[in-house]
Amino acid sequence: IEHLDSEDLAKFPEVVFGYFSPGMVVISTPNSEFNPLFPASTFRDPDHRFEWDRTQFQTWALDVAKLYNYSVEFTGVGDPPVGAEHVGYCTQIGVFQKSIAKATECSISEPEEHVPEEHVYEVVYTTSYPSLQQSKYFRLTLSSESVKAVGLMKSRFLRGPRKREGNRVVPLGSCTPQFGLTEAQRAKIEQSPKPYSVGEKFYVPLERLIIYPKVNHLVAGNMEKLRTVLAEGLRLNGDQSAVQVELVDYQTQRLFDEHLISPVLES
Repeated sequence: IEHLDSEDLAKFPEVVFGYFSPGMVVISTPNSEFNPLFPASTFRDPDHRFEWDRTQFQTWALDVAKLYNYSVEFTGVGDPPVGAEHVGYCTQIGVFQKSIAKATECSISEPEEHVPEEHVYEVVYTTSYPSLQQSKYFRLTLSSESVKAVGLMKSRFLRGPRKREGNRVVPLGSCTPQFGLTEAQRAKIEQSPKPYSVGEKFYVPLERLIIYPKVNHLVAGNMEKLRTVLAEGLRLNGDQSAVQVELVDYQTQRLFDEHLISPVLES
């Protein structure tokens, strides 16, 4: 509901609870009291029109439930950290249940001749959502997550200090992203073989790539599965031990244009 403009929000209860009148409605919305715990205490999404605290949401929900003969119970997801229990859940949830007694009363009292004919909805659009159980979408998803991880490593590789070791250029610092990983995951990645460049090519060892959480989850830690799938859609090096990409492409060219590339230190 936080994505609705005020006019649409005003019509929402009438349409959902009045017209469709389902047996159960579950509504979740951000709990604004939790927001100060985030690094940036603002709306959680630029499309949000509002974010309510618990009192605001519960007042709205109770009014809707009373008007349309529903009961409502409140819960949520996302426990607050220790010491901040007073802010409540990260996301607050209202579970609405239609009053059975009221619904039965209405169905009994309504004269049979006024019962409207059954309305059959006309199908105007159907869609089939992809599933990772389908080989095509699994390969696309795994390739996409791998390319994303390789791109992040390449950007940090070019920005950080590097040195030449034989025909390779290797990073002196970390090429691991600072966000989206736990300390344990970051430490494990740092212990794996580092990415490197040879000439105009950049290489990321599969032993390193498979540690990235999303990649690892997709292949369940199976190195051969990762190698086989990536070999179909991406370029691997000669012994298929690393993903190979161009060192400079349209995404990293900006780093060169803005002189953000660190020099290579000669051994």
